[in-house]
Amino acid sequence: MEGNWWFKTVSSSVLLVLGVAYLVWTFGGWMTDDELLAYDNRDEELELLRDAAQTDEDKAAAQATLDDHRSKARSVAPGWAGIFPEKKINLGLDLQGGIDLELQVEIRKAVETAADRYTETIVENLRDEAQIEARSRRLEGTADLVVWLDDANRVEARKIIKEKIGVFVLIGPQTHDGEEGLVYTFADDFADRLRTTALDQAIETIRNRIDKFGVTEPVILKKGDDRITVQLPGLDDPQRAIDLVGKTAQLEFRMLHDEENWSDQRVERVVEEAVEAAGLPARYTDEQLHRALEGKIPEQAEVLFKKRFDEVTMTQTRERPFLVNKKVELTGDFIDYAAVATDQFNVPYVSMELNAEGARLFADLSGNNVQKRMAIVLDDNVNSAPVFREKIGGGRASIEMGDDDPVKVRRDSEDLVIVLRAGALPAPIEILHNRTVGKTLGDDSISAGRNAALVAALMVLFFMGLYYRGSGLIANTAIAINIVFILALLAAFGATLTLPGIAGIILTIGMAVDANVIIFERIREEVYAGRSVRAAISAGYDKATWTVLDANITTFITGAVLYSYGSGPIKGFAVTLMIGIFTSVFTALVVTRLIFDYLTHGRGISTLSIGVPAKAEG
Repeated sequence: MEGNWWFKTVSSSVLLVLGVAYLVWTFGGWMTDDELLAYDNRDEELELLRDAAQTDEDKAAAQATLDDHRSKARSVAPGWAGIFPEKKINLGLDLQGGIDLELQVEIRKAVETAADRYTETIVENLRDEAQIEARSRRLEGTADLVVWLDDANRVEARKIIKEKIGVFVLIGPQTHDGEEGLVYTFADDFADRLRTTALDQAIETIRNRIDKFGVTEPVILKKGDDRITVQLPGLDDPQRAIDLVGKTAQLEFRMLHDEENWSDQRVERVVEEAVEAAGLPARYTDEQLHRALEGKIPEQAEVLFKKRFDEVTMTQTRERPFLVNKKVELTGDFIDYAAVATDQFNVPYVSMELNAEGARLFADLSGNNVQKRMAIVLDDNVNSAPVFREKIGGGRASIEMGDDDPVKVRRDSEDLVIVLRAGALPAPIEILHNRTVGKTLGDDSISAGRNAALVAALMVLFFMGLYYRGSGLIANTAIAINIVFILALLAAFGATLTLPGIAGIILTIGMAVDANVIIFERIREEVYAGRSVRAAISAGYDKATWTVLDANITTFITGAVLYSYGSGPIKGFAVTLMIGIFTSVFTALVVTRLIFDYLTHGRGISTLSIGVPAKAEG
């Protein structure tokens, strides 16, 4: 027996025990504490929506949504389940039902809008810098600009446009509207930033909307340069989902309430006391907090939080409360443009331009509130609360992020620009397609997938037992352990199981058998050659190892390519395929070998049941 036999045995046993432990919550079907909280919060939200419905039709629709929510069993885990990892295999949209949307962001419109804005900027800069009178407009159907001015001023104008604006490339003189002018287009890097920002702002808007409505485990992914995939599990109303992602974010500017009497520390203390007195759960809703704060804060004010999106839990988490006035001083409709700029010390800040009415309102607001803070609120989320240092006139304002870390300042500035432009300049979003997977269809898919996997597994197990006799039973044991390992890894990594994923598991079972067939045929050849059982097993594994590894490595590379370049169902198939390859190689080369070694070395068995006509003596 090999010297590392005990090490292999212990490590394989530990992996098997861990695999079973990671599957307890999946097969138990219980809800984690976070899922229970989300379920209860959603239930309360739907009740409020039903009670607030104005018409019988709306009330009936709200009640139907509530009934559908309550049809999903609320399962509480028994106390002993807490000793196992609270990991579960997530079911994909095709297995649990929901809404699948593919959205296209009209990036071209965002770039054209930016070009429209720069037509006036160019004219103003030429007038301010060199008293050059010019006219400019965007060429229809493009993002190119034409600038008309006297020939004598062209050299100076080109210099000003290059140095003061710096985002254009001169195409050359062209004739438009019967008059020759200079035609400019955006520089490639600037145009790329505009496109990226337009896509990011759309994702920011969608993410805020979805989180506000309490959809659990949403999937929001970029797809290419201008598309977004949105999957909303648990929803079965396509129109509600379309309204949810298509609605423009509401950007508001509000003053903080009476900062002299309501310091940040006092606000935090009042919120903590209200939450404790009302017995609110750890992840309470905004509505629950507002009810708990009734009578504890001024009527003309409300508490809003600065929230951060958690990439792990895919939800927004509260970071800091602010007491803000209910009165909205300004909205995003007054903002024409926002961008990240740098001061003379190369410190980033946010520069924004307002339209004429917005400039007047902002000048009055800043002049009346010097040394006071203003909250920038997007969908009830306080993105930042800068201080007015002085009266800001002229329609241009700057927002300093107020942090010592320059990397964080730039990141926060870029995030704020996305927020500002999400409210002011939403890129048009077109819904290319929406697919609704009903819960019944999802249940049918689970049943069909389970039956397919079961039939395939039984057929494979039957063949192995019939053809390879006792050795086939050893291979079947390894296949069962292999399936445990696959499901446990899916649960441990929080992977999502889809129908293509189930197909990947079925394919993996076949590949695991293929590895065992290669090994067993090698062993049979050695037995036919007259070797002893121990020698035949050792030689069989030695000769088959590289063949098995070669076949599986090439397939693993294929799976990696599918995962890298595929999307949606293809990724699900690739994930389970790659996990299955890894586990099947381990069970075929390690687990079955351990069993053979135990029988031949530990138990002293000198005969081998592997389907050969005669038994070899050890």
